[in-house]
Amino acid sequence: MAAPFVREASRAQRIADHLLFPLNMWLSEDASHRLGLTPIDHERVRAVLPHCRGRLLDLACGNNLLVRNYGFGVGVDIHPYAAIDARCDSALLPFKNDVFDSVAMLACLNHIIRRAETLAECRRVLRPGGRLLVTMIHPLVGFFSHPIRRAHDPDQLERGMARDEAKGLTTKNVLRLITDSGFRPVVHQRFLWGLNNLYIAEKSGQSAVGSR
Repeated sequence: MAAPFVREASRAQRIADHLLFPLNMWLSEDASHRLGLTPIDHERVRAVLPHCRGRLLDLACGNNLLVRNYGFGVGVDIHPYAAIDARCDSALLPFKNDVFDSVAMLACLNHIIRRAETLAECRRVLRPGGRLLVTMIHPLVGFFSHPIRRAHDPDQLERGMARDEAKGLTTKNVLRLITDSGFRPVVHQRFLWGLNNLYIAEKSGQSAVGSR
């Protein structure tokens, strides 16, 4: 049974999560919950949820935790995880233009090979002024965390990692990818004790031409 998601952590919970973070890194979602800790994967969802608005698309959604707790959106993944709403290639989304208000990409941009094409698709399906929400670790953090999390990471357990995937992306790389794809970065903030990054960008310019 999946651990319940908690939107707002108490002060005592945050202290426990902080002090026991080195241990928590080695634990599964269920084991973290049994010990009274916040599962690592839940931290990303908690960081992104307050910034979602309108109809949400979550790319590479995995267990679909973000959409299930937000309540209004679609979670898609190229891998046939049980909880997804639809299976598709992120570089060829099966949605019409300008139909989402938010697009989330949690801990997945480094695993997507066709990053420019995927971000172009994100921009296409977003309404003018819509927001892109990206979480991403630095490659150095990924170098250490991926081996630690290997036993509990569905990507590594079920799908595996292709040669062209990266362990993380630098802030410079993320911002370049975002701006080159027609987004205007508006927020960059760190979370999870500075080990992770949240980037928020808005769709700039006019809406996409043509439709699907």
